[in-house]
Amino acid sequence: MADQNPTAGPRVVPVDLPLDQTEILREELLGWLAGIEEDLAAPLKPTDRATSVEEGQAFGRLLAALNRHEIRLPDEEARSALELAAEGYDEASGYERIVAVHDAHHALLSLLG
Repeated sequence: MADQNPTAGPRVVPVDLPLDQTEILREELLGWLAGIEEDLAAPLKPTDRATSVEEGQAFGRLLAALNRHEIRLPDEEARSALELAAEGYDEASGYERIVAVHDAHHALLSLLG
């Protein structure tokens, strides 16, 4: 029997990001992987250890995708791991506050002409 939905399976798509973004992402992924290695060196509950290993594998796939300039999709685990890491980065860096301050500065500057 023929596949009812041949486009529903995994597919490889290009990763075409600007060089500066690619370098930032490489640096971040390597940092997150180093953090996971540190976590795994410490005593962890089995569920925490499994979660860390899965997160590390997901970050490894993302790093490989940047190096190959292509990514196999879907990869829900990688999407979820990156989403959590991005949210953590935004929170730690005060991103919402920085954006609000930036917008306020530029709103006032536009009034000043």
